[in-house]
Amino acid sequence: MSGSDNSDSGSSELPEGALPQASLGRRLFALCLDWLASSLIARLLVSEQQLSGWVTLAIFFCEVVLFTTLLGGSAGQVIVGIRVVDIDTGLKIGVLPTIIRSALICLVIPPLLSVNGRGLHDRAVRSVTIVSV
Repeated sequence: MSGSDNSDSGSSELPEGALPQASLGRRLFALCLDWLASSLIARLLVSEQQLSGWVTLAIFFCEVVLFTTLLGGSAGQVIVGIRVVDIDTGLKIGVLPTIIRSALICLVIPPLLSVNGRGLHDRAVRSVTIVSV
């Protein structure tokens, strides 16, 4: 059986194209909103002398994990109308996959390694970013 044939065998994986994937533009806009919010929070929490990219990155990581776990997408994703779901079930991903996915996003390179609109961070935890319906 090939990897693209999901119609028989009782597999729980949704057929390819069953979930309306979010466009690259929407995903990038959501990322920019998340980074901007993280930068603003970092500026409020630490002095200008202590401010570094690491503080912003840590806040970004926490924000993405918290919102994706609770709402199914980061704050930016919720604002632009997209969410992260399990590719097999179409449901919200769990806490551990959210942490792994967010850590990979923070490494920057995994999101750039995209196949069919799914970066390495999505493929690693079997998730997909879709348009909210």
